Amino acid sequence: MTLDKSCPGSRTIRNPIPESIPCPNCGREVEIWTDELKATCPNCKNKVLRERQASCIDWCPYAKECVGPEVYERLKPGLKEDLSGTPLDILKREHDRILENLGLLRGVSLCLKFGTLGTGSPLRDRGLNHLGKVKEFFDKDVRLHFRCEEEVLFPVFNKRLGGERNPTRLLLREHEEWKQWFQRLKEVAAKLEAGVTENTEILSAEVQEINGRIERLLREHIKKENELLLPVVQSLFNETELEEISQKWRLLTNEVISEKKEA
Repeated sequence: MTLDKSCPGSRTIRNPIPESIPCPNCGREVEIWTDELKATCPNCKNKVLRERQASCIDWCPYAKECVGPEVYERLKPGLKEDLSGTPLDILKREHDRILENLGLLRGVSLCLKFGTLGTGSPLRDRGLNHLGKVKEFFDKDVRLHFRCEEEVLFPVFNKRLGGERNPTRLLLREHEEWKQWFQRLKEVAAKLEAGVTENTEILSAEVQEINGRIERLLREHIKKENELLLPVVQSLFNETELEEISQKWRLLTNEVISEKKEA
């Protein structure tokens, strides 16, 4: 197949340009090209994430060939990260993965919005396929991330800080809010995936609305943790204590992964 190199969806990827992104830690402008997701701040060495917009990477079957395998692997959602470093390092990496996958969630909405909504529509079917991937990521990765926060980080944080200044109450409420929206997404998606032609447009629109709410909730939640929670954690705990938290985080993560493999 001869690819159309004028494809507008991949133009900014194949012909990248630099963007200046402020470091969330120190405020310094960091240059990140449009074919990259991350860069290291030269001032504070913090990882800086360029917000990933939905693109052809998310749904086009020829994207890997079009933009090249190296760029494709660098930009595609769901990159696996290790569990090394402090709790701050682990949380930031996992936050980055969640933000990257929100691009795929937006791609689902675009496919459902612009695809012909008949059961045989390739664009609609592609949207449903990606919706399945998003649900799997939410079920495995985001649930595990929230569980590690609730069972490992928040308890020691609460014990050290306590009082009304504790931000974990709000974060826990947002965890529960996300779980409710995700459950609703699964219920509506199940009806849409069943292939029933009645009310397809209504169900599709409802999925799009839920996706938008989930995306906004997770982006705001991660911003709170990156800008408010993590700096306080860094100031409260010494290196030994941070390493103990990291070990517990890794232990719980590995236990959950092992349990799912055995199931």
